[in-house]
Amino acid sequence: MSPTASPLRNSGLERDLEIIEAVAAASPLPLRNGDVAIKTNRDKSQTSRAINRLIDSGLLIRSGQGVIVGPRLYAIARFTFEAQLVAIARGEMHGLVHKFGETVHLTVLQGLNVVTIHSESPAHGFRALSWMGVTAPSYMTSSGRVLLSGLADDQLERLYPLKKSIEGAPALCLTKNGAELLSVIHKIQNDGYATVNEEYEPGLVGASVPIRDFSGVVIAALNVAAPKARFEEHLIPAAKEMAKAAKRITQALTSTID
Repeated sequence: MSPTASPLRNSGLERDLEIIEAVAAASPLPLRNGDVAIKTNRDKSQTSRAINRLIDSGLLIRSGQGVIVGPRLYAIARFTFEAQLVAIARGEMHGLVHKFGETVHLTVLQGLNVVTIHSESPAHGFRALSWMGVTAPSYMTSSGRVLLSGLADDQLERLYPLKKSIEGAPALCLTKNGAELLSVIHKIQNDGYATVNEEYEPGLVGASVPIRDFSGVVIAALNVAAPKARFEEHLIPAAKEMAKAAKRITQALTSTID
């Protein structure tokens, strides 16, 4: 039997959180039910019933003879992180909109696509095109390429084999196979920003920079996209301004951890 504990420790929520924390701490190795009971100092049968409920909810999943953190928990963590990222970034994005007079987007990588999680737009209605929730192929967009630039070469080659043509690449796209994409990614890593000129859509240009976490890992991108006739000559200056904003966002993210 487990020792006498406080009312909070005996609550179902607190018990479930302790189980999840124990399983997460052992990641990526699965943790057996008995080991979970030992780590949480609880009765084994009680722990097994709780684990089964957490599996039913998707917070844990079976792996071999044990359990690991489930996809639902990762989804919750992702949404929480993105909400924090948006809260920190939106002030910087508003300042960029004021400088550029164009909509600025915050994007993250989702599989092989880039998805916009927040946009800040100028007051001009005809410039306030929203891309919230919109996905686009990572290989052909400036924000997608910036996000891919955070990967090691071997990771990128697994996603986009060097000698394999990328299906659906538009005529103006400069990255029609993995080798071309890798070359562009190396340039982005060197420059610190990415630009595209009508590669994603005729008449549209864009620039993007990475946002990094405290350890230097690329976690998101700032992006501005606008009609070529209006913004082509401003792409690199815009990228440099966004890079300053991205650095401040990283510093703010780091301070929340400290």
